[in-house]
Amino acid sequence: MQTSRLSQGSNHHGDEDNLPEGHIRVGKIMFDPRMYWAKDVKAHSCTGRFDGRPVAVKRILPECFSVADREVDLLRESDEHPNVIRYFCKESDQQFRYIALELCAATLKDFVKDQSKFAGLKGMELLEQATLGLDHLHSLKIVHRDIKPHNVLISFPNQHGQVKAMISDFGLCKKLAAGRVSFSRRSGVAGTEGWIAPEMLTDEERTTTAVDIFSLGCVFYYVLCQGSHPFGDTLQRQSNILLEKSSLNLLPEDDLVSRELIEEMIQYNPTVRPHIKEVVKHPFFWNLEKQLGFFQDVSDRIEKEDLDCPLLQSLETNAVQVVKGDWRQNITIELQTDLRKFRSYKGRSVRDLLRAMRNKKHHYRELSPEVKQTLGPIPDGFLQYFTSRFPRLLLHVYNVMEECASERVFKKYYVQEEDIVPHR
Repeated sequence: MQTSRLSQGSNHHGDEDNLPEGHIRVGKIMFDPRMYWAKDVKAHSCTGRFDGRPVAVKRILPECFSVADREVDLLRESDEHPNVIRYFCKESDQQFRYIALELCAATLKDFVKDQSKFAGLKGMELLEQATLGLDHLHSLKIVHRDIKPHNVLISFPNQHGQVKAMISDFGLCKKLAAGRVSFSRRSGVAGTEGWIAPEMLTDEERTTTAVDIFSLGCVFYYVLCQGSHPFGDTLQRQSNILLEKSSLNLLPEDDLVSRELIEEMIQYNPTVRPHIKEVVKHPFFWNLEKQLGFFQDVSDRIEKEDLDCPLLQSLETNAVQVVKGDWRQNITIELQTDLRKFRSYKGRSVRDLLRAMRNKKHHYRELSPEVKQTLGPIPDGFLQYFTSRFPRLLLHVYNVMEECASERVFKKYYVQEEDIVPHR
């Protein structure tokens, strides 16, 4: 059940001992039961107040009390993270349970449906925050089991005007037993049709956190492609998931970083999907400044390596595809002319392309106005000058340099082996 509204509505700021007309109080929660704005078979939600602050109030039906109690237990355990919905309190009367949660402005689904209502918000930032929230849950051995755009909420702006995304709706969550990385399917299928990982619907007896990775990959595509789904239209999605019939064709052809990550996340085989910490660290989330810093660190690292060293050989494997035959022939005349002034570069070498990028970055102030204009400003224009011409460069270098993940300089770019619990 979502806990969001596109508008907060009116709030009563007077003495809450004098209840406004139509309102009721249960313990510390006050609300108007006539104003439910979200309903499903398990619960109704409305706007209320707790301790003087506006909240979302979920009214739980008696047959769902045990689920609600489990949801509250998991919320209490996990809501210290900024990207997990905040829990305030639980109250009961003779008929229902009531849960007070952080009131949010909208869902990720609302954002995708009409981005004009969310000026300044960026889909990539919301996806990164949702991923951090899921990482927190998985670190607590909590599997969400119902990741979808409807369950990623967008907060109201804080006092600094900042907005954040949060994982919500813990009704289907499962806490993994101590020492276990999987859970039994005896509790039945959980999730929302069209967003459920295939192993939840097959004969797989035990499932893992990988079910959330699958759903999150679908959410990534949904946001990047304005509401489309990698497994097609609503009616066909779940059958297409079981038939492994996906398409990422709406992604830009040269957006290889997004394509590779989402392909890995929605793999049919759960054991080959990435760990949530690998998703968090993936270049998918890197801004242009971080990408440029990575290329610079790599160039410094390989500068003195012998041609026959394994790392350099890996870097130059398939170089012809990465540099499009000869990278010198794929850059502007102004830069070609400038590079010839100082040293000889090998056009078929990835190392030499990285070296050229590093050198021009280091000596940017000394470049002629013509070369500066063709390269664009640092970091954005400069980095895009190269990655737009060589779209395979970032992923190729990132995958090769994973060998150096444990080195101090590269720890900020890669997840460390000791942080990974395999999907087994």
